[in-house]
Amino acid sequence: MEALVLLSGGIDSTTCLAIAVEQYSANKVTALSAYYGQKHIRELEAADHIADYYGVNHLKANLSKVYRLSDSPLLMTSSKKIRHQSYAEQLAEKDGTVDTYVPFRNGLFLSYAAAIAISIGAGVIYYGAHADDAAGRAYPDCTPEFFEAMR
Repeated sequence: MEALVLLSGGIDSTTCLAIAVEQYSANKVTALSAYYGQKHIRELEAADHIADYYGVNHLKANLSKVYRLSDSPLLMTSSKKIRHQSYAEQLAEKDGTVDTYVPFRNGLFLSYAAAIAISIGAGVIYYGAHADDAAGRAYPDCTPEFFEAMR
């Protein structure tokens, strides 16, 4: 069996890639990175280096048109500044998601990854979402409920 790993270049997805390579071997793992219009391009540059380090096939997708109408501060299309506050501080100001939430981003990534996985014969998809992002529903697409619904 082969594995597909959503690789953002951050610590969570890098950990997922390391686990997949250990479990399946590098020649049976494909990394998938997505440009979605994010301001922080450094993660995608890191993803290139990480995929090279692990010796895995690395696919890249441009999904930025999906978010051309979004005003999330994480996106190039927004003139808003990224706030440098903890999730707890932001959530204390208002209920719901933090302002850096990109609508259904993980859902989009997982849907796209499922189509790629079917095409390349991968039987498993790895993606990293951590508890801090789920806390207080700061990022609803990082919650256990979201994960179970997508499963």
